Amino acid sequence: MFASTYLRRLMINITPPIVVKGVCSIRSYLPGEVRKPDPSDYSALHNPLEVPVQVEAYLLCRDKYLKPGDAVLDIGFGLGFGLQIMGGKAENLFGLEVGACAVHRAKRIFQGHPRVRNIDLYDGLNIPFDDKSVDVVTCIDVIEHVEDYESLMLEMRRVARRVVFISTPNRRPEYTRPDGHPKNSWHLREWTWEELDAILKALCFKYEWNFIDGPFEGPFNGRIEATLDTLSLVPVILLEPD
Repeated sequence: MFASTYLRRLMINITPPIVVKGVCSIRSYLPGEVRKPDPSDYSALHNPLEVPVQVEAYLLCRDKYLKPGDAVLDIGFGLGFGLQIMGGKAENLFGLEVGACAVHRAKRIFQGHPRVRNIDLYDGLNIPFDDKSVDVVTCIDVIEHVEDYESLMLEMRRVARRVVFISTPNRRPEYTRPDGHPKNSWHLREWTWEELDAILKALCFKYEWNFIDGPFEGPFNGRIEATLDTLSLVPVILLEPD
């Protein structure tokens, strides 16, 4: 099992993104593939384009939750545009990704960047940082890809001193298949805000809600209550000061 997963990941990471994207598009039409995507196959370079609502989430985090001089860890940084956005305010930036190809690309992009301190590969769950070692942890459109998302949220809370900023797609009818599974075959699940709120309560988090409303391409409105136009759910876990 380990060997086959390792080889699959290796092939994903060394294959040109345009080829990977084509293969994944074909797979999405095959029986059984939609219901059980393998998260280990996913790469941030499948579709190497900035997603507008993800950009909006990073801007919301920067403007509302970051403080000058902060140390920020971005979990699942993808193409790295979030690090660029937050670098306008944070002092020290760190990034973790599960895909070797995305890590290699980011290391080249951020080589010599005055605020990006480290880019690294990790296993998708165990964050290689000490307790309360960064001010803010960001996790933008990642938890819907993760099998054990609760453990990941607990890990993020462990390493953060002040804030864990999470964004994930709102489960909307137009993006959901008749059987209840997301149309995006890489998403293991999507939630309504009520469903995600129940999960956060069960984990005993202290948190507050933000919501990003608008069409996929934008423009967007930030709100503190969900509406029929809500595109992304943005729970922000607040840590007690020492």
